Amino acid sequence: MIGSRRRTGATAVPRTADSDDHTPLRLSAVVAIVVAFVLLQATNSVVMTIMTLFVTAQLGLPLIWGGITLAVAALVEVPALWLMGRSGRRLSTSALMISGCVAGVLYYVALVFLRDPATLLAAQLLNAWFFAAIAGIGMTLFQQIIPRPGLATGLFMNTRRIGAILSGPIIAVAGIESLGYPGVFALCAALTGVALAVFLLARRAGRATR
Repeated sequence: MIGSRRRTGATAVPRTADSDDHTPLRLSAVVAIVVAFVLLQATNSVVMTIMTLFVTAQLGLPLIWGGITLAVAALVEVPALWLMGRSGRRLSTSALMISGCVAGVLYYVALVFLRDPATLLAAQLLNAWFFAAIAGIGMTLFQQIIPRPGLATGLFMNTRRIGAILSGPIIAVAGIESLGYPGVFALCAALTGVALAVFLLARRAGRATR
């Protein structure tokens, strides 16, 4: 029995030492990643809030297309979340976050230029992958870098709430006649790019201190 206990204990060590991603980061790196997620949550909130207005006022489509777009966005998020979870077996958390942020930037840039409903619906594939990275990988990432599960969950959930608050001033850009809705989406693309840069710098700084 003692021998079996020793064998059981020996097999537990590789599981904790296996994943470098599970090493907590120093406080400055954690704060930087929290800020990055606030920006990502803000841009995502902006799109969900003004999509119907964008469809009717900017694209000149019937109101029903706003509902169709939001429905398609929600529909494709389901397989995107599943695929994101499956990809976690082969790709690191950082790689999945990078791919999600890149998809987000491409999505917002597409919204700046698209003018027809078919392209708008097709672009929801990019939006779904972006959302899957934030919602599907975000919680896992916070639990990896913060050793206290309750604190990790609380911080992640609050990035969404703070992001929703920050989305207000971003949406206000639409009120500037020379910018309008394309200006809002261009700003969202820029903020997503900034968030990605902050995330990469924070992860690199965290690895350098291990």
